[in-house]
This record gives sequence, structure tokens and C-alpha cells, in this order.
Amino acid sequence: MSARSVKAILQEAIEGEIASNQLYARAALMVRAPHVRDALLQLAEEELGHKATLERMLENPGHLRYKVRKLQAAPVEDFGIGDHLVVQPLGPDATFQDVCIFASKKEQASYLMYKSLAEQNDGEVRSLFEAMAKDEMRHKNLVEGWYEEVIYQAF
Repeated sequence: MSARSVKAILQEAIEGEIASNQLYARAALMVRAPHVRDALLQLAEEELGHKATLERMLENPGHLRYKVRKLQAAPVEDFGIGDHLVVQPLGPDATFQDVCIFASKKEQASYLMYKSLAEQNDGEVRSLFEAMAKDEMRHKNLVEGWYEEVIYQAF
């Protein structure tokens, strides 16, 4: 694939981060509990950080190669904490647990999408998709870490 294809991939990923930011920000406006709202706003901010990273990758091919190598080198493991939990739609009475499960499932879906795209490509494009998949798994682990820290500790 050409450099233009990598550009298109990055632009689509940026749009996905914007959509995720808006999703979490809208959900934060819906919920009543301040600590749940704060978690959603933190997730919204995380997505803006991802967007900024992708924009730097888009603007600077050297940064793209550096970031891909860095993401590929970082070990990431799927802890699977949220894999068997049932996701509930987020609404005014959403709990912190609901938010964690929702976000975990969303990040898992993004991971699987990028993993599938990596398997369908070669070379630089494959490396980019693999790196993006690892980054989504890192996000899933962040949310599942919150779940483990707060929800599991309640038992």
C-alpha cells in the first residue's frame, strides 16, 4: 500500500478518536453520579490524547515510524477482565461498573478491528495496524485496571 493509504488510515483513526471522545463526553452529561461523570470525562480526555498522537504521526512520517516501533516493542497482554461481563447501555443511572464494562467492550472491539486489518495487510500498513491494535489493548487494560481496583475490591 502507498503512503496515501497510510494517511487515509491515520485520518480514519483520528475520526474514530473524535467519535469516542464525543461518545464519552455525551455520556458524562447523562449520568448523575459525580465519580462516574469524572471517569467518563477522563476517558474523553484519553481519546483526545490519542487523537493528538495520531495527528503527530500524520504530520511527521519519522514520528509515525518511531511511534509504531515504540508501540510494537511495548509488551501488552489482554487480562480479559471485562471479556465475560455483560455491557449495559449508559444512561442517567449508570454506575462506575457500567462505565468500565462499556469502555472495556468498546476498546476490545477497536482492538479486534485493528488486529483484523493487520492480518489483511503487509509491510508498513500491517505494522501500523498492529501498533494501533496494541494501543487499543493498552486502553482496555487501563479501564479494566480501574474495574479491578474499584469493583473487585468491593468484594
